[in-house]
Amino acid sequence: MIEVISGSNPASAFVNMFVDPTNRWFLLYIVCSFSAAFVVFVLRARRDREILKGGLFRYLFPKEVYFHRSAVADYWFFCINKISFALAFAALVGVMAGIEKLSFDLLKSVASPPELPAPPWLAMLITTMAWALLMDFGLWVGHLLLHKIPVLWEFHKIHHSAEVLTPLTAGRVHPVDDALTLAFGGVLGGFALAACRFAFGAKALMFGIFNINFLLALFYIFGFHLRHSHIWLPYKGLLGKIFISPAHHQVHHSVAERHWDKNLGFIFAIWDWMFGTLYPVDVHEEFSFGMNGREEAEYHSVLAMYLLPFIKSWRRMRPIERGRPLDRFPKTGVET
Repeated sequence: MIEVISGSNPASAFVNMFVDPTNRWFLLYIVCSFSAAFVVFVLRARRDREILKGGLFRYLFPKEVYFHRSAVADYWFFCINKISFALAFAALVGVMAGIEKLSFDLLKSVASPPELPAPPWLAMLITTMAWALLMDFGLWVGHLLLHKIPVLWEFHKIHHSAEVLTPLTAGRVHPVDDALTLAFGGVLGGFALAACRFAFGAKALMFGIFNINFLLALFYIFGFHLRHSHIWLPYKGLLGKIFISPAHHQVHHSVAERHWDKNLGFIFAIWDWMFGTLYPVDVHEEFSFGMNGREEAEYHSVLAMYLLPFIKSWRRMRPIERGRPLDRFPKTGVET
């Protein structure tokens, strides 16, 4: 996922995540997500007296979720991972920013910039949309590869090994996994900006709030942190074919066979819709979270989350293993 981490000291960079609007962990985004959760609670409590009787706090923070061994592992991994790799990922973001200049120079070497006579508002609209769409498509492609390439799947297993979802599960991502998706999103996003700059010149500006793309900011504001939670918030019908809702991503974490490798999108559902990996959330289904029903417990320690992917990916690369299909699930499957 695209996020910016700034600061020369890892500990201060970790704290700054929560006060930096360009970071998805900005406190306002978290508050907005819990506000959306409050609205869901009110709507559900009107129809279900048991939910009303349990109260808001019980609904938002059920003990069986937030004290689960998987959730506790999330908390430790989030803190250690973010502090340890804050500076490394800040450097990586800087490298990705250079893609725009490289792409622009390559375009200029092929043809002269046309400087299209578009009004500034139109150039800004196209630039804003182009960056959001191509950056998001890059994340989708990276996510697809993590699911389909056996060696990469071993690193992505960390994220899918969560047996309960909390907002901090979003940080349950191996650094190799993070670097891959950031690279794809950064490269395509940088190319989009370069192409718009080539076409419109100085008018190729992004419309933003909080110094980030307007569409990305809206995505963070409208319930982003509920995508890793037990709170069902779906986008239905046509809206659910355009945007990924929290419910879409919860389905992505399901152990049920019908949900495997579905809803791979970050902001937009259009890529899943176009390529046949969209699973609609018009109906609320019951399912469990996890990976395959047999490996999850192996990843409930920080050390295992860091080291097991390297061990298992090495095994994948051994000659005797190379010809085998992706052994993601037990042959019996897990269907709920």
